[in-house]
Amino acid sequence: MSYLARITQNCPTAVVLLVDQSGSMAEPARWNGQAVTKAQAVASAINTLLAELVARSRRDGGYQHYYDIAVLGYSGSEVRSLLPTIGSERFLSPEVLSDNPAEVRDVQRIRTLPGGRQVATVMREKVWVRPAAEWNTPMGAAFGEAHRLLKAWCAKYKGRPCYPPTVINITDGEATDGTPKQLAAAAEKLRSLSTADGNVLLLNVHISGSGREPVLFPASADELPEDRYARLLFDISSPMPALYRDEIALMTGRRAADTGGVRGMAYHANITDLVRMMNIGTATSNLLL
Repeated sequence: MSYLARITQNCPTAVVLLVDQSGSMAEPARWNGQAVTKAQAVASAINTLLAELVARSRRDGGYQHYYDIAVLGYSGSEVRSLLPTIGSERFLSPEVLSDNPAEVRDVQRIRTLPGGRQVATVMREKVWVRPAAEWNTPMGAAFGEAHRLLKAWCAKYKGRPCYPPTVINITDGEATDGTPKQLAAAAEKLRSLSTADGNVLLLNVHISGSGREPVLFPASADELPEDRYARLLFDISSPMPALYRDEIALMTGRRAADTGGVRGMAYHANITDLVRMMNIGTATSNLLL
């Protein structure tokens, strides 16, 4: 296990977000102090992450091609790109992503000043992903499509020391297009893809509006409730590289030395947990050249 390759224009990495857009994503959630649906909150969190990846890639001379980025939504029996379509390409570079938002809108942000006074600031915000919630949860098909994309991506960069692709699956329920055994096989096939620096990382974030205590980055299945689906998500999630130990320790309250072997998963996470999980899963800024 390496996961230490420098990320350059000649050796970028890939980030694939898989987004559950099934009917249960219409259930209520809280985000930024407002009552919204899970779908709305997840879309907002993803747009914030995409803006961060674009910002990281900005240099004086323009944008560096550090990332290939894809966002795939799955519901009913369909897996589709949630980013603006540029021909048939599902991966977008930071520059292309920045130039092709689905919408640009003014949003009001509340800032608290050092003295405690709050002020409202209007900011321009780019939107790429819009919320949706309908039908079933074809998670197995989403893993299969991610495998298809990343198999071609890994072949394109074969022989180059590229930091391995990261896949973050955001869901609130069980797959409806296969048995647990079939889902585990699809996930294992996806994780088996690799670059010279390591295998694909698969993180699974189960979100919930129940208010239950979340389990974040467990090191053992014994940390999870007696729930078949929770154990399945643990089994199919990747162990996290040492690169992320400090961030995981800060989020979970563990010592960094105690984060070895933790899996990239969350169960009963809220939207704030999701944001922090995604930030940790893509915390490669110290590898950028």
